[in-house]
Amino acid sequence: MSLANEKIIWSKRVSQRKIRLLYENDAKGIIDEELIDDIAFKFFIRCQDIITVTDASRGKLKCIKCGNIIYHNRRKDEFLKCEKCFWQITWGSFLKSCHRNQLHGVGALNAFKNYVIKLPKIKTPEGKMILIDQLIHEVHQWTDSKFKEPIITRPVAVNIIEGSTRKVILFLDRLSRSNQRKISYKKFTEKVHSSNNYILESKRRLKKLD
Repeated sequence: MSLANEKIIWSKRVSQRKIRLLYENDAKGIIDEELIDDIAFKFFIRCQDIITVTDASRGKLKCIKCGNIIYHNRRKDEFLKCEKCFWQITWGSFLKSCHRNQLHGVGALNAFKNYVIKLPKIKTPEGKMILIDQLIHEVHQWTDSKFKEPIITRPVAVNIIEGSTRKVILFLDRLSRSNQRKISYKKFTEKVHSSNNYILESKRRLKKLD
């Protein structure tokens, strides 16, 4: 994220066009280091922003200017001020800056943190491609004692790739993949299937209550 005339500017999601080209090259055995680095870095910045917004939603906002932590009570009229650099904002204004920007990552926070930790340590294009592929095929999930499997809510790809949830899932389904990438995609579809089972089971429970 950055500041422009004290307005918070969050990183954008990556275009489907770029992701499609990345996977088409990969399926053909073409290693485009520049494209891989570009997407890997954009995902890195995006993940950092998601972590910042998610932590802020829990009452711990990282100052946009200096990184100092500002603790708050999540009241919209609450005035938040950094004690180090004196940057300031109301909680309501902060929320408005990230509204409808797919920046909340609570159900997959570990996936975003894992990416941010691992990417700087990876030096090879293939290593970066593996990390990108793993992140794209992660999902948001939570547990419920009534169900054996974790409950899948939506793909992580929606947070990092442009498009609605439905369009992003359809986009992922249509990507050309090398055999190496088909493994992560298979795991992804299995998780999405478990989500569908949860929805069906929930509908059955509601019918019984009626």
